[in-house]
Amino acid sequence: MPVLRRISRIVFFAELAIGSVALLAILAFVFLQALQRYLPIEGFPWTGELARFSLVWLTFSAAGLLVTSRGHIALEVVDVARNKMLVRVVQVFAMLVVAATGVGLTLEAWALIETQGIIKSPVLRMPMSWVYVPVLIGAASTAIRATIAAIDVAVNGPVISTDASADGAEADRSAGNGEQEATA
Repeated sequence: MPVLRRISRIVFFAELAIGSVALLAILAFVFLQALQRYLPIEGFPWTGELARFSLVWLTFSAAGLLVTSRGHIALEVVDVARNKMLVRVVQVFAMLVVAATGVGLTLEAWALIETQGIIKSPVLRMPMSWVYVPVLIGAASTAIRATIAAIDVAVNGPVISTDASADGAEADRSAGNGEQEATA
């Protein structure tokens, strides 16, 4: 298990580094584009193209991280239910849907890498298949991490966020279901 944790941490920080570099690249290229509009020099047309590619790379490199850290968008409506088995089933189902989506995106990214090598980007003349390599890695990471998360929830029980459990407790108190309120 320590080897798997070490590999997981290395992959986590590698994806975080890729996402951070992509975010900084977007920031730098957009600022450079804005600056070029007010300077009496000829602009660099490749800045817009790299900014767009960086946005795609940021999105897919961060997707796996968000699944692992539970930072992705999730509806926690069922998480406050008292029936923990229901919560477990819903969370496993949700992670399996994310995993299936990740598998579909991985297959499509692979197909794009295979077929788009002849097409070049308009300004940089970079093969478009290169653009899809980070997408493939990010989608595969998302699929793997969501599958692991589904297994973890199925084996160890549901993950209840502190916000969801606090909201459930407040809902119980406001509905008058608490034992202390009944005796007071």
